[in-house]
Amino acid sequence: MKYFLYRNQPLSYLEYGNPSGFPIIVQHGMIASIKDDSLFTDCLKKRARIICVARPGYGQSSPIFLDNYKEWGEIIYSLAKELSLEKFDILSSSAGSPYGYAIGITCPDLVRNIYVYSGIPALYNENVQSKWPYPIIKDISQQEAEKIAFDMFFANMPEEMAHIPYIEDSIKNNCFGVGQELRIRFEDWGFDLSDIKAKVYMQHCKQDEIVPFETAEITARLLSDCHLNLVDEGSHFSVESYQDFIEETVVPNIYES
Repeated sequence: MKYFLYRNQPLSYLEYGNPSGFPIIVQHGMIASIKDDSLFTDCLKKRARIICVARPGYGQSSPIFLDNYKEWGEIIYSLAKELSLEKFDILSSSAGSPYGYAIGITCPDLVRNIYVYSGIPALYNENVQSKWPYPIIKDISQQEAEKIAFDMFFANMPEEMAHIPYIEDSIKNNCFGVGQELRIRFEDWGFDLSDIKAKVYMQHCKQDEIVPFETAEITARLLSDCHLNLVDEGSHFSVESYQDFIEETVVPNIYES
């Protein structure tokens, strides 16, 4: 495990793949662990320097309160400078997508491509909210958000699952990380997607049971340079589909300027 400081508090990250390869900063989903390197294909590991950062409250990262997503971009900017990254790509999935966009906003001269797999849509946008099938939760405290997170995802969880890395890392700090996701997603993100300069490659399944594909379509239209690939069959997330996205979309672009 590696660490860097923000506001004098440690945030953790792990690196996989080729140390000399093109850097890709990974933004994990809502229930996830940066320890799960089996998600990345052998081909990606050969070509890329994969940097997985645990967001505040997850795993060994301190529970740092964020006002909005943009602040996360500022945090990653400081890490990029510390690691002397001149250019890098972003690979985000599900709830990690707004954090990936935030990095694109705060690091416009460093970010080349943003890859979004089954991404949470632009929930600050009223058109997206109108097609969101779940309650829209606004103006809640971090403590209230943590309770919602626990009740929603972990309260009825079988005891034997408690030590699975993606569960263990997500439930840390009283579900701070997951709670923070729920607290800020419907609020002002701190930026507008139209201001992102990097090219965005987005893939979404028409049968996604978690995030309606219509919301992905609206989000894609908000971006100035987005290629949206709508897949006919599948689900919100599967390892096989995620790895196919990596092989078919991420890997071919690694060496393109």
